[in-house]
Order: sequence, then structure tokens, then C-alpha cells
Amino acid sequence: MSKTEFLIGRHGLDLVDDFYPEDLPTEWRFDYYSALFKALSLPIDSEEDLELIFEELEDSDEEFELVLTIQPEQLLDVETLRNLLSTVELYQTLFTLSVELDQPPSNEVMNLLSNYRLSFQSTIQYESKLKSAKAMGRYLYYTHQPVFHLQGDGDDKKMRANIEKISKINTRTVLICNQAESDTLDKLRTIAEILGY
Repeated sequence: MSKTEFLIGRHGLDLVDDFYPEDLPTEWRFDYYSALFKALSLPIDSEEDLELIFEELEDSDEEFELVLTIQPEQLLDVETLRNLLSTVELYQTLFTLSVELDQPPSNEVMNLLSNYRLSFQSTIQYESKLKSAKAMGRYLYYTHQPVFHLQGDGDDKKMRANIEKISKINTRTVLICNQAESDTLDKLRTIAEILGY
């Protein structure tokens, strides 16, 4: 039996499908979103108020996974990476750093990231001391749990097929559906639940 369990979310809080009530203040969007979905991905240099989100996560007993994404060029430049991390390092237990790679990170970068929860997604296989898994032709390297980034177009059959393929990871997985609206996230969650994930 599969040990896969999905925590499903999207990249960014900017849902445009009437998800948020019209009169909802911007600073309450995360609260509203996190009541319905269990994961969220944001760029590490997001314009969202990360400090407010970190405070919400610290005060909550609810299960939620925050993923901060880094662009490959930010990961490969140690000084840029150091500057980015300086803004979030006090909260490193509250999020997973995620990046899509086309080459392995340097030892210097990995040393800098040694105290962070990590999840790398790559089209290439490389030697790593991190845990690893493979799904849909992607290699995942991670410390705590993998983060799988997926394009979401709302096609039910395609979503079901993708869920079944990703479930082969056989561990608890954060599934980030990039650019998905709330109805697509609801469908994904329902499909995963019906399939027993």
C-alpha cells in the first residue's frame, strides 16, 4: 500500500476566481487561504508579508506547509543566496526551501543551506546526500519531505493520471499546482482523497 499523502496548494496567493470575499483585507488572505488548503508556495523574495505569515504559522496548531522558492540563478550565486536567506533565517523551521535545478548545487551552497529544510526538483539525476525520489521524469532531492511542482490545467483525467504517477514517490509529499485556481485545487484534493492519498 502506498504511503503517499498529499498536502495540496498553489504558488502565490493571487487567486482570481472569486476565491476571496470582495471586502477581505489583503493582510487576511493567507488566513483565509490556509483554512482551506494545506500548502502554499511563495518566492523567497515575495511581496507578500512573510513576517505576518510566519507569525500566523507560529500561532497555529493546524498542519500547513509553506514552501519558499528560489530561482536557480539565486541558488547558484552564494552572495545573492546569503542575502535572501538573511531575511528569513529566524524562521527556518517554518518553511521548506524549494528550487527547480538543471545542475547540482555547489558544496558551498549546500553548506550555506545545511540548517534548512530543502526540496530540489530536477530533470537530471545527480549524486546527493539528500533523500531522493523520482516521479514523472523528475528527480526530487529533499531533507524532510519532497515538494513536487506541477502545472495545473483543470483537466480531470490528466490530474488523476498525474496524481497516480506522483504517488509513486511513496511518502508524504507537498504538491504545488502552479497557477491553479481554487476549483482546480479542490478537484486535485478530491481526486487524491478518492484514490486514497
